[in-house]
Amino acid sequence: MTAVGTLCIVVLIIYLSYVAAKLVAKGSVRAGRSQYMRMVDQLPVGQSRAVSIVQVGDRYFLLGMAEKEMHMLAELEEEGLIPLQIDGADAQAPAMDFRELLDKMGKTRKHWNDKK
Repeated sequence: MTAVGTLCIVVLIIYLSYVAAKLVAKGSVRAGRSQYMRMVDQLPVGQSRAVSIVQVGDRYFLLGMAEKEMHMLAELEEEGLIPLQIDGADAQAPAMDFRELLDKMGKTRKHWNDKK
C-alpha cells in the first residue's frame, strides 16, 4: 500500500468518526427533551445533592436528588411558585471589562510590592 492510500484511509476514518459523533450528539439532544415534563428549577444543597422542581403536565413536584436516589418531597401548587427577588448579596456583579481587570490587578500588585 502506498503512502497516498494510507493517507486516504486515515482521512476517511477521521471523517467517519466526525459524522458518527454528530449523529450521536443529535440523538442525545432529542433524548434530553420531553414533551410532558420539564425541570423548572434546581438548587444544589451539597456535593452531588440537589432539590428540584419538576413540572409534569399541570402539576409541580419538589424532588430531593442525590447521586443514586431520588425522592418526591412534596407536590406543589402552581400559585405557591413565586419567583424570588435576588437581593444585593446574591446578585452577581456585572462582568468586569478585561482592561479594568488588568488595571485593578496592576494596582494591587504595585501596592503589594510597596509593602515589602
